[in-house]
This record gives sequence, structure tokens and C-alpha cells, in this order.
Amino acid sequence: MKLFVYEHITSGAFAEQELPTSLALEGTEMLSAVLTDCHELTDIELITLCDTRLSNHDQLIKPERHCRHLVSTNSDYSRLWQQCLDDADTIFIIAPETDDILAQLQQQALQTGKAILGCSPEAIRLTSNKLICEQILTANNIATTHSCIAKEWPQHRFISESGYIAKPIDGAGCIDTFLFKNAKELEHYLSSLPIKQLHSYLVQAYVKGSAASLSVLLSNDQIEVLAINQQLISINNKLEFHGCIVNEIDSTTLSLEQAYQLASSIDRAIEGLSGFIGIDIILTPDQAVVVDINPRLTTSYTGLRESLQLNPMARFFTMQKTGSMTPSVITHRNKVHIQL
Repeated sequence: MKLFVYEHITSGAFAEQELPTSLALEGTEMLSAVLTDCHELTDIELITLCDTRLSNHDQLIKPERHCRHLVSTNSDYSRLWQQCLDDADTIFIIAPETDDILAQLQQQALQTGKAILGCSPEAIRLTSNKLICEQILTANNIATTHSCIAKEWPQHRFISESGYIAKPIDGAGCIDTFLFKNAKELEHYLSSLPIKQLHSYLVQAYVKGSAASLSVLLSNDQIEVLAINQQLISINNKLEFHGCIVNEIDSTTLSLEQAYQLASSIDRAIEGLSGFIGIDIILTPDQAVVVDINPRLTTSYTGLRESLQLNPMARFFTMQKTGSMTPSVITHRNKVHIQL
């Protein structure tokens, strides 16, 4: 099987722009982890795209079963992206959901008629729009935050004693995410934004608690919680994501059964979720509050192999082939620190 593993930031999509340094580092780490796992699978030939500015990462390459295309210009990228789609049997895309990037890439891949590993474009768009996602979760009795479009704040003001978050409605991670102690501080910030930006920004009630995430694998109506992670987020006026500790959250805080029930409820509420996804939650004394659903592989993947003492991609492919959960039981859930 020829598998095209595509990571957007490192692919050359930014060939004639400045590379976003932190995202390129994160993308490289995720791509490296996936390729390492895939290289163990003897029936897979890999195809990848690589920005020439990152082509020194030769440790990711096994020439006998890996075709890597180097990209230095936008025209290179357009031509080679299509060539890789044409050459592959199966396509696996890692990309941010911001600005509809992930959904559009997944749609282009689907149009080739090849096998696609990952969520449907419809599911990506539903989860990427944080307000729509929140409305779906609320309608399905899944605990989540309370939000409104920043432009509509004067009409939909709500009280949040813990403070307010302002962030892009389709943002990834903590990018451009700000915390305000009260409505006055929030409104001062909103007044500084262009009207256009207010339409694409979200005001969200800040929920006090422990920032965590679920690493979930979905395939053929089967669901497996691979990890319950602590998110490493610093909070000043701005939230900053620094990584995570894979499988740090113990069962007294949130059990695997509770995490499975939450993931199952989300899967029933949103059709088209598939593959590796991340669910960002806040753990309060009373419940797990869903903040975001990431319809893609996330940073925590880079620690799954060491934590679980198994190959996550091999597990995914086995689930895909058999149509059911893999027979092997996960016996290790070691804590693994991922620092960005």
C-alpha cells in the first residue's frame, strides 16, 4: 500500500512565506512520530512532501520504502501535492483546522476516490467552528462552555464570574487566545479589534479547572481512549500551550470508563469523526467540560508509542482491516512528558 502522509506546515505549503516556527516544530514532531510508526509496517510504502528548508531531517527517511518530494516554490507545491494524491492508495492528512484548511485538503483528497484516514470534511467543519460545535454538544446534553460571537456580545452578554476568554472561532490550540478578568476588560479589548475580526472571534465563559485532553481513536464505529493527558498551558493575559503529559490524569480524577462514555457521546452527536482525534476538556470538581474537539491527530500522539508500549498506527490499521477493535488489551499507560 502506498500511503501519502501529509503534514501541512512542513509540506512546502509555506514555501514562499516565512515558516511559522513553533507550528513547524510541532508539525515536524508529529510527522516524525507517524513516519517512525509507519516504517515498522512492512506492507507500507510512504510518500511525503517536505519544505526544502526542513530537508535536513534525514532521520525521517528510509529510502527503500519512502518517496520524499522536496518543495521550494508554490508551483512545486501545487504540482507535487496533486502528484502525491494521484500516486497514493491511501491518504493521511495532518493540518490545522483554521481557515478551513484541513476540511479543504480532506475534500481534495476525497475527490481522488482513494481511501482517506481521518474525519469527513463535514465533521471537520462542524468541530472547527467552536460556536456550532458548542451548540451541538449542548443539544446532546454534553457539558461544554457558553459562548457567543464577539460581534454579538452587546446583545448576548452573559455573566461569567471566573472571567472571559476571547479567541478565534476556528483557532487551533491556544493561538490568539486571551483571558480577561471581567466584562469591562473584555469590552476594552473587543473595542480595539476591527469589525471584520469581531465576526470571526468568540467570547467564551472561562471555566476554572485542570486543563486536560483525551487522545481518541475511532474506526468502523469502534472507539478507544488511548490517553487522558494533562495540558501544559500557562495563563497570564494570554494562554500559551507548552505541551502535555500523556496519560498523566489518574482514574480518581477521570476514569477510562468516564472518558470512553464522553468520547462515545461526542461520536454519536457528530457524524463523520474518524481516526485520531483530540478532545480538550476542563476537569472541574463536578464534571469534565468539553472546550474543543480537534478533528485530527494532535501533539499528544508523539508520546503515545512510549506511553502505551505499542505502535498506534499499527493499531489503527488493524482496526481498519478487521472492522473491529484490536484483540490486544492496552496494558501500559506510562506518563510521557511532551515539551514544546
